[in-house]
Amino acid sequence: MRLTAMGIILMVAAPTAAAEVVELDARQRERAGIVVAPVVERGFGDSQRVVGQVIRVPGSTLTLKAVIPGRVEDLRVAPGDRVRTGEVLVAIHAHELLSMQAELLQARDRATLAATRLEAGRELYAIEGISRLDLQVREQEAWAAELEFTITREELLDHGFPEAALEDVLEHRTTDAHLPIIAPTNGVVLELAVEDQEWVEEYQTLLVMGDPKRVELELQIAPDQAAAVAAGDRVDFAPVGRSDLIGSAKVVTKVPQVDPGTRTIKLRAEIVEGGASLYPGVFVEGNIAHGEVRLAAAAPASAIINVAGRDVVFVELSEGSFELRPVVLGVFDGVAHEVADGVSVGDRIATGGVFLLKSTLLGGEGEGN
Repeated sequence: MRLTAMGIILMVAAPTAAAEVVELDARQRERAGIVVAPVVERGFGDSQRVVGQVIRVPGSTLTLKAVIPGRVEDLRVAPGDRVRTGEVLVAIHAHELLSMQAELLQARDRATLAATRLEAGRELYAIEGISRLDLQVREQEAWAAELEFTITREELLDHGFPEAALEDVLEHRTTDAHLPIIAPTNGVVLELAVEDQEWVEEYQTLLVMGDPKRVELELQIAPDQAAAVAAGDRVDFAPVGRSDLIGSAKVVTKVPQVDPGTRTIKLRAEIVEGGASLYPGVFVEGNIAHGEVRLAAAAPASAIINVAGRDVVFVELSEGSFELRPVVLGVFDGVAHEVADGVSVGDRIATGGVFLLKSTLLGGEGEGN
């Protein structure tokens, strides 16, 4: 009877050992959302917990505004569009432009007339037809008329009216009520604040453009911990809820005042790695490392799972084949675990869909699907 019981135990134990490898085909992997990433080497040591968000680098955006009231007549862009320097983004129909151009034409006529009177005055003065005082009066009139024309012309240019269109107005004595809003540099339209045919006021925001890749971290830390932070300190971070997307940054500066809303000190950190998929507004969490740092294999929190009381990961042996591997964990810095034993740097482990792998291992769900 005793031998029979032992035999039963052996028969149960054998399949368990064999089931330490999970096999999934491409369809099963896609349906389960399996994500695989290599084990990386990271520094672990004394650290401080921080939270924050991704923001745009100050100065990386341009806000284009209406410098004159009018109506949006030709809206040519949408959020996300890439634009080039000199490209027309939107055209505004502004009646005020007509008045300014009429003043320009009148000022040009006055300047032309004053210049003609001055030339005639010089000829008269040469034959003593007018006095020196009369000539000086004509010189002042010509100078004032030319100055008025120049100021009116520059005012139109300052409003964004193209120089080529301005020369066309002067040549053909016609007016144009359309003001094109032109991209001052290459970039991407990040925000659009108006709609087609909308009336806009002077200095109303039309759109925001810039470089979407220029982002950094704005972190928060308790005031009593801020003194230990210095420019250049390393920050290991990950988006909240995505511990598999580990990135690194370095502290650039800290704002020397307490935020009245959060009662924290703000830190600015330049993203060194892992910023390609980050967008402004994404919340992050991480740690600022201090003092002596030891290098070790690191696995994101999403890769670690508990099976039968053991901390384990699923190591990819080949495409679709995953081996259950016990690991010995060290420090957890809020983003990743230090792995003292079980995997090595470069091993590929599952960082997403891990619970599906566990359920497949324990219940054999993946074998027949």
